[in-house]
Amino acid sequence: MTSPVDLLGMYLHLARTAAQRQRPLVRDRLLVLAAAIASDLQLPAIAACCRARVLEHNPGHLLQRWPTVAEASEYEEFSTLRRQLVRKYSPERAEQLMQSLKIEWHSERAAYYSDEEYAAALLGLTVDDLVRQYGMGGI
Repeated sequence: MTSPVDLLGMYLHLARTAAQRQRPLVRDRLLVLAAAIASDLQLPAIAACCRARVLEHNPGHLLQRWPTVAEASEYEEFSTLRRQLVRKYSPERAEQLMQSLKIEWHSERAAYYSDEEYAAALLGLTVDDLVRQYGMGGI
C-alpha cells in the first residue's frame, strides 16, 4: 500500500508532467488531489500552494468557495469531487502512470529533511518560499 506522502509525491510529479505536456485540466485535477492529501498530512502551505495554482488557471473552480483546503474538506461538495478524482487517479493508476512516464521516485523522499521540504521541491519551491508566499510552514 502506498503511503500518503508517497501518493502526494506521485500526484505532484504527475501534475508537473501534465503542465509540461500542456494539459492544464489534468494538472488541476492532480493538484486538487495533492492539495487534499497535503491537508490531511497537516501541510497547510503545500495545500495552499496547490489550491492557488488551480485557481490561477481556473478562478471559478470549486476550491474558490473556501479559503483553505482544510475548510473545503469539511463540505460534501468537495468530498464528492475528491472521491471522483480518486476513482479517476487511484493510487494504482498513479503508480502505473509514473512507471509509463519513467519517473523514478521510490527513494526520492529520503533525500529530504521533511515531507514539507519534499513536496515543496516537487512544486519547484523551498520551504522558505512557501512561508513567504503562504505565511505558514512546518519547519
